[in-house]
Amino acid sequence: MRRGDVAVLSISAALGAVVVAAVVVSVLVVDRPREPSKVETTTSSSSLLVVTWGPSLCKVDPANPGCRSGHVGALGPALILHGLWPQPPTQQFCGVSKNGQPPELPALQLPAAVQTNLQSMMSDASVMAPHEWSAHGTCSGLPPADYFTIATTLAAQVTAALDPVFKGAQGGHVSLSAVRDRLDSEFGRDAGQRAGMTCREVGGTGMLAYEVHLSLPPIADLRSASGDVSLGELLDKGPTVFAGCRRGFVP
Repeated sequence: MRRGDVAVLSISAALGAVVVAAVVVSVLVVDRPREPSKVETTTSSSSLLVVTWGPSLCKVDPANPGCRSGHVGALGPALILHGLWPQPPTQQFCGVSKNGQPPELPALQLPAAVQTNLQSMMSDASVMAPHEWSAHGTCSGLPPADYFTIATTLAAQVTAALDPVFKGAQGGHVSLSAVRDRLDSEFGRDAGQRAGMTCREVGGTGMLAYEVHLSLPPIADLRSASGDVSLGELLDKGPTVFAGCRRGFVP
């Protein structure tokens, strides 16, 4: 074979390799899966509404943005909204990366009234609301505005019922039985069986009463046909929950 023929064959082979590589890249780009929807069909069996005693939060986590800014303190001694979580606990980060950055609060396109309610009920809505949406709201089966409207509506009802229990126990201890008795009296017999309490240990203070967890139906089922959200009616339909901490100090 002449030297010129060898050169031509080499060039042809190289061009062929480039064409194959281009085809492969094209196929990979075309077949790349699209970003999953931010709202997916939920497969949860129930949900938990979680509220935190503000003064306990700042004892346990003084570096929390809402504690550092003074926002939690400005809310006074009160239960604040942590979140509304689809259950079981594996129902998290649906269609979004667990390691990705949560969206900015404006990106959630929440009505102004919902944003105002969140800021009045959370340690720092600008940080907490985007995280809660990414971790839990994406598994709710609802768009952000509906998800947070339900969460704030329910939080307002539970704090109205339980804030007096915690305030009355400040400087002393609150028991789970007191929490459950209050829920029974406010929302009907056995409503308290849908409540559990968590405590956190802080050096020199002992076990602090930290959060109350309320068991409810799946989030997509929380709003009635009339559009109302009634905590009393929902507590009657949620599964009973693990009691957790039986007694904790209330700062």
